Amino acid sequence: MNIKGIFNSNKGRFILIFLMVVIGMVLDSGSQYLMTPAFNNLKKMDLVSFIIFLSLSRGCDLVRLALVTGSDYLYGKQTQSYLHQIRGKISRYFFNNEIDQPAKVQNEMVANLDQLTNKYLKPIKDGFMYLLVVVFSIGILFSFNWLLVVMTLILTVISLFLPKTFEKMTSSATVTVTKKNEKFLDTLAKWMSGLDELRRYASFGIFSSSINQSAKQYKRAAIHQGATIAIADMITFVVNIAGQIMLMILCAYLYFHGQIVFGAVITTIQFSSSVMNGVSLFVTEWNSIKSTKGLNKEIANLQAPVEIASDQHVTEKLAKVEVKNLALKFKNGEQISYPDFDIKQGEKILLTGDSGTGKSTLFKLVLGKLKPTQGEINFLDKNGNSLTLNRDELGYIAQDNTLFPDTINENVTMFDNSLAKQVPDVLNKVDLKNDVQRMPDGLNSQVDLDKGNLSGGQRQKIILARALIHHKPWLFIDEGTSAIDSEGTKKVLQNLLKTKSTVIMIAHNYSNELISMFDRQIKLTNEGEDE
Repeated sequence: MNIKGIFNSNKGRFILIFLMVVIGMVLDSGSQYLMTPAFNNLKKMDLVSFIIFLSLSRGCDLVRLALVTGSDYLYGKQTQSYLHQIRGKISRYFFNNEIDQPAKVQNEMVANLDQLTNKYLKPIKDGFMYLLVVVFSIGILFSFNWLLVVMTLILTVISLFLPKTFEKMTSSATVTVTKKNEKFLDTLAKWMSGLDELRRYASFGIFSSSINQSAKQYKRAAIHQGATIAIADMITFVVNIAGQIMLMILCAYLYFHGQIVFGAVITTIQFSSSVMNGVSLFVTEWNSIKSTKGLNKEIANLQAPVEIASDQHVTEKLAKVEVKNLALKFKNGEQISYPDFDIKQGEKILLTGDSGTGKSTLFKLVLGKLKPTQGEINFLDKNGNSLTLNRDELGYIAQDNTLFPDTINENVTMFDNSLAKQVPDVLNKVDLKNDVQRMPDGLNSQVDLDKGNLSGGQRQKIILARALIHHKPWLFIDEGTSAIDSEGTKKVLQNLLKTKSTVIMIAHNYSNELISMFDRQIKLTNEGEDE
């Protein structure tokens, strides 16, 4: 986050906010300045003149209040516009990178941006406002007596250098809070995902202790952050009080020596107070801004330009996938080795094997989600030449099927309206058409991820329909029919294996009838050989 960014989010509105704040602070200083002739007239027993100047002063206050309140409202809109742009850039980053921690995404998109809003964006406007108070007040003090300005400037310089003392400490505390919050959210998400199993075994103790332990770490970090900022503010406040006392003593000295008038005595004290309070508040806001240095850098990295790769249709040129001397070694020392094999375009292959033989892992290696310890996976065209492939273009149906909180129609088409007319036919091919027709809203029925309004089989059929309607040339399916009954699986396979797509499917316990529908079977063993 920076000034340029918030300015560019809406230049016209930013300039208007700037002008409203400047005029408001001019009126604030004017309101105080008008009290000089007011008090002079009061000393002269001129009540009418006193009331006139007092009314003008309060009138300035009313207009200032309206301008400052209006600028706060407009700055709130400006802030939200800027945050919307930042979230858009961060979304591109998360879309383009492998992020398997929802807590991290939530922390960056919500908690961290909230921290920056309260400790960076808001202090920018408030700090500017306090700085104007100081500048205008010093200008008026100069018109009274230059010694007042000298004293004020000395105290101001001292106050402005105070933030450097606490900058590193407060910045570190802020970053620590955000990291502990992210860890707390991650812990919460992991334990909440297994809440049903914990209830089944009455394991409340471990759930409560794990959550509380992570929450305590966040609590300690938050307390430490508050303490560091409070210490910085307290020292700044002490300097402020000392400065006001010194200015008041100087003001009294000048009055008794006839160098300032009676009315200026009272308003000088007010302006001196405004200067020191303004400096104190400005330093507080400056401390807040500097405390976000580390966090701001982290958010800036997430906003780096990201090129979203478009579908280059390279998979249409893919004629063969070769697996040679492939193996993956895990951190615990376990290793999975694979036999050499190749898959030709158009083949329908059933991949089987006992648990632990690495069937799902093989898919992840082919898709580039994992990197092999040894060996290679080659993507070749019809002439045997190697292809540079964006592996995200390969069709993939994972065991944990992914649906979105939208309509069944949108979940099938993946938000491509041009495919809408094909949806009924595709749903029929996966044996889901009748189920959808019985739903009150049909294709427009919402998928409720929280309440789970679809059965496991229905969810899998939607995913399979999605794969069929998009005609992926190569399709890797991991247990795509595990929740579908045998008759439904047979119908799905009949339609799926009629397509021109190359299909590689992991499945367990298929009958001989279903196995015979494939061109061939690759069976993995623990020895890394196929049968």
